[in-house]
Amino acid sequence: MDIKLKHVSKQFGQKIVLKDLNAIFLEGRVNCLMGASGIGKTTAVNIIMGLMEPDSGEVLGRQGKQITAVFQEDRLIEHWNAVKNVKLVCDKGVSEDIIKQELTILGIKDSFDKPVINFSGGMRRRVAIVRAMLAKSDLIILDEPFRGLDEALKMQVIEYIKQRTEGKTVIIVTHDKEDAVQLNANLVMLG
Repeated sequence: MDIKLKHVSKQFGQKIVLKDLNAIFLEGRVNCLMGASGIGKTTAVNIIMGLMEPDSGEVLGRQGKQITAVFQEDRLIEHWNAVKNVKLVCDKGVSEDIIKQELTILGIKDSFDKPVINFSGGMRRRVAIVRAMLAKSDLIILDEPFRGLDEALKMQVIEYIKQRTEGKTVIIVTHDKEDAVQLNANLVMLG
């Protein structure tokens, strides 16, 4: 079932962030949510995830879905290594070898035992992305997942996401239209 935002509004104090937003995110597809900075993209995905309630309107189609996410901040456990951070969200059937294999695909191969506090921003981002891909889910939400990645790494991560999300519903918040093209995504514009 598609995820639909119907007449969703949200404000914080006097600041109206979303006003009567209507949007459809297609089931089984990558959907790119785009719009100017500060227009409410992160607020919209937080509402979809149920982390925040809209002041008015409704979200249809998320009921019963297992959701995994990459937030704007990586939300890793700083003193844990990459493998432990990923394993935290995985089913028992996902072995450390599988996790190491996935991390290696995204270029994190010599750092399995280092605490992630010692990682660069781009490395932390990739750990968060692997964690989201290996968690059991029907809906994957990635809020600016390519931030801090150079162009070559970004293309590698885009390919990785495409391969790992086939048939799943994915919502990616991005500022770059080229991301939507590379991902063959359904484009949802705010504002």
